[in-house]
Amino acid sequence: MVLGGELVESFFKSFVFIPLMKLIEFQQYLKEQHINLAFFVHPDPTLIYFTQMKPSYAMLFITPQKATFFLTKLDHHPHVKGITVKTLQKGWEKQFSTKKAIRVGINKECLPIASKERIKKIFPQAKFVDVTKQLSQLRSLKTPAEVEKIARACAIVTKAFNDLIQELPRRTLKTELDIAFFLEKRMREQGAEVAFPTIVANGKNAAIPHHLTSTQKLKRGFVVLDFGAQYQQYCADMTRVLFLGKPTEKEKEFYQLLLDAQLAALAEVQLGKKFGDLDKIARKKLGKYSSYFIHSLGHGVGIEVHEQPSFLQEGKIQSQQVFTIEPGIYFPGKFGLRIEDTLLFDGNIKILTKATKELVQIPW
Repeated sequence: MVLGGELVESFFKSFVFIPLMKLIEFQQYLKEQHINLAFFVHPDPTLIYFTQMKPSYAMLFITPQKATFFLTKLDHHPHVKGITVKTLQKGWEKQFSTKKAIRVGINKECLPIASKERIKKIFPQAKFVDVTKQLSQLRSLKTPAEVEKIARACAIVTKAFNDLIQELPRRTLKTELDIAFFLEKRMREQGAEVAFPTIVANGKNAAIPHHLTSTQKLKRGFVVLDFGAQYQQYCADMTRVLFLGKPTEKEKEFYQLLLDAQLAALAEVQLGKKFGDLDKIARKKLGKYSSYFIHSLGHGVGIEVHEQPSFLQEGKIQSQQVFTIEPGIYFPGKFGLRIEDTLLFDGNIKILTKATKELVQIPW
């Protein structure tokens, strides 16, 4: 079958191995900045990003011309397009060691002190250059293949939530932990891993944004569910609220106020918009309750559940970014609420977490 130019390009974008596109782009950056070599070591997520592997221990060396990935004998040694995979063994450093005054790129945010000291011995005359900002920017702009994986993770999360609201009326789940285990089991059954510890917060516990899910028995009131799936190394993050029993009109009003704040922020997502401005929009909608919104409005999502773009910096929305919008209000000793979606901006806004945001009421 002969493919036309546009069709070939579309095919390439959809199916090209994710790391290769980004690796080539990063190598071009090294060349432009006259960086001779970049070094990354476990547990730096850069290893996962460029190889799509999650090894027990590994090191990655990237030059403008090639990349070498060292794994221990304990890990599977796959074929990674564009990268030479080798076994980590005694004397490995001889392949790179030099006394020349070269420029070595490092990710300062993720380089353990012991590893930095070791690399200094291998390159005693080197000048170390922080490449953290470039890596963050590279990771913040998703390829079509990356978006596809994140969308799949979001679909898995949505399915798990839908299964939960069918199960709860049966009263088989008695505690916060029961709900967490149910959600995690459903995500794993769909081929995903758990992206982060599941938060299930019922009643007063929901006033703590990062409540540690407990054996507390479920009782009437709000239940905040903050959970995520990781599918083929890419994450989804979603928060929904249930109500066990029948909510009062005031409780319904609080929930609607929060939902309106999220929808107001979502409506203003557009190219070049400052993330800080979205945060202000949500807070303005909350009015006198804005002081109970005690965290940022969102964060980037990718191979890590929290990555660039950051709502705490003066960044602007770019095409092909994936991030969350998650306003919350928390009343200590009473209750808390949070609604969160993972979305893609590709010139238009696309909500990837498609579970209902109506206040689901469970007979209790």
